[in-house]
Amino acid sequence: MRRRRAREGARRRGREGAPRAAALAGRLALAGRLALVASFVLVAPLACRRESATGASSSLPSAVPALSAAPRPPSPRLTDPRWRRAAGDDPLEHARLAEAEGASGLLAALDDGGEIALAALRALPYADDADLALAPLAERARGAPAASLPPLLDALLGITGRPPRPREPLDPDGTRAAAAIVLELSNRRDLPPELRAVAISASRALADKGLLDPGGIPSDLDPEMPSAGAAGGDTPRP
Repeated sequence: MRRRRAREGARRRGREGAPRAAALAGRLALAGRLALVASFVLVAPLACRRESATGASSSLPSAVPALSAAPRPPSPRLTDPRWRRAAGDDPLEHARLAEAEGASGLLAALDDGGEIALAALRALPYADDADLALAPLAERARGAPAASLPPLLDALLGITGRPPRPREPLDPDGTRAAAAIVLELSNRRDLPPELRAVAISASRALADKGLLDPGGIPSDLDPEMPSAGAAGGDTPRP
């Protein structure tokens, strides 16, 4: 009898204690959430003040500094004996370089700048496939400042002035595009007369090959022709 009463009392106390335990657990969970919110409220303003003071953004791309371009290594052509010999004024060395490199190799060397680019421009008129270089050279000349134009125009004149080859054109579309640019350069009145004169000569060489209309080539730099009366002297009186 006593044992049964004890068991019933324990069950009764358990039923009465369950609501108290649930209430206590709820209060503990609420306290935890309030503590989490309080910590966020305290930390967030500090982070904002730290970001505004430094001017830095928390995003990854802006935190990574931009990388500067790596310096370009020296061109191996600077130590190549063939290129060193072609840096002079010897046409034979220019022809040898052109035979070894071809138009594509010489055009690639233009990006080296300096004496290597000058050697390439001098050698281009000697290349068997130099016509392939007309369009790239003309584009470079169109965008170049006046101070950089002389070697480019000389190379264009050297290529356009070659006698026609007994073969199919290597790049007819590129040659026509180059002809239009050369004519454009010959009409640029902002260029010094000596540069326009080279462009005019190249335009006439292209006109001789049927690539330009001779009537569209400027003639304002041509020497004045003497009049018939000046050439024949005074007309005798009857």
